[in-house]
Amino acid sequence: MKNDYDKKLWLIKKVKTSKLEKFKMISQEYCNKAISGVITKYQVYDVKSLEKLDSNISGVYIIFSLDLGNNLKFSYIGESKDIKKRWKSHINNYKNSKPAAKKLIYKEKDLNNIRFAILKQEEDQNKRLKKETYYIYQFRSKFTNINSKLANMKMRCDFGHGVKKTYLTYDKNKAKFRLYIFGVCKNKQCNNKFIIS
Repeated sequence: MKNDYDKKLWLIKKVKTSKLEKFKMISQEYCNKAISGVITKYQVYDVKSLEKLDSNISGVYIIFSLDLGNNLKFSYIGESKDIKKRWKSHINNYKNSKPAAKKLIYKEKDLNNIRFAILKQEEDQNKRLKKETYYIYQFRSKFTNINSKLANMKMRCDFGHGVKKTYLTYDKNKAKFRLYIFGVCKNKQCNNKFIIS
């Protein structure tokens, strides 16, 4: 059983991290399913309807676009204490071809095709950073996700120290296969491992 789970974890990591063409289709299918869930569950905005969003909403968000076949072209996960303001910043960077929007422009040539959704409203910054990391892992793909990092270095462990790394694994003591994302504290005396969910 453990060997089967090890193989399953290895395959999931390959699909999420490999640029090899043989993993592209399964990565695309997984990402399509994930974005379909977002579209079904959350309010989706475009550049024009963005004005309807209230200001000063804190939380975690996704920016994405779909092709004509409803395949995910790209996803970007972010967090902010004012999501509307942050989205407007992304739009201005895009319009002005700023370096910060380079990957976005490469993946989507038409600003009107870009969509936005709030994945989680959260006031607490550390909880936002953990949830941002969770969603980055969920949408991780070398073919569609444009996040440059898995975790923001402002994230803190359960005792307030910085985070050295994050990783994907499963609970070897459980009969059922379930993925978990862990963070590891960079403080050597603390060395706290904590679940990111």
